[in-house]
Amino acid sequence: MSPHFLAPNNPLLASVAPAISPGEISGGEVRGIIERLLSIAYGEQSDRAKPILVGLAAPQVGIARRIILVDVAAEGHGSVGDLRVYINPEIIWQSPEEAEWYEGCYSTGRVCGVVSRPTKIRIKALSPSGEPVEETHSGYTARIFQHEIDHLNGAEFVSRITDDAKLHWVEPSQFPEYRDNEGWRHWPHKCSRERWNSIKGA
Repeated sequence: MSPHFLAPNNPLLASVAPAISPGEISGGEVRGIIERLLSIAYGEQSDRAKPILVGLAAPQVGIARRIILVDVAAEGHGSVGDLRVYINPEIIWQSPEEAEWYEGCYSTGRVCGVVSRPTKIRIKALSPSGEPVEETHSGYTARIFQHEIDHLNGAEFVSRITDDAKLHWVEPSQFPEYRDNEGWRHWPHKCSRERWNSIKGA
């Protein structure tokens, strides 16, 4: 696990992150949080057209504030390049149609799974300059928003999986097969609910 991320059993990950007031956004604390999140998302790469993460929520790295990063160019097969900052994001509309796709997370370790989520959403948030933002997203990008906003509300994707057969154990060396070759659709390596509860400390 990356040293930046909290362990899955850290109680902060199960807590609701407090909102940021508009007056705080221009302050040094919030600016520092944003820079730290961006630094983690880009890792050692100097090219800021190529983040190594498609999404990140502040609580995942021990910061209890409502800030997320989402790469709106991500499409689930490796394409990236438009990482944006959203403060106090909310989903204000979601489609009745849902679709399944795999999800993994630094906050769940080797536990991945197949999650059904609305295919299209509309969000509102504040930009890093404090301006109101409203955007509509669909497909994989909509999924990233939902995943990261869940983190702000103390939830992880595992809580959205009701069929334990869709809860998977994926070693780092197996992840390219799991992701790129859509191995997640018929993944043979399961993670029992009891094993997840043990990891989570439940």
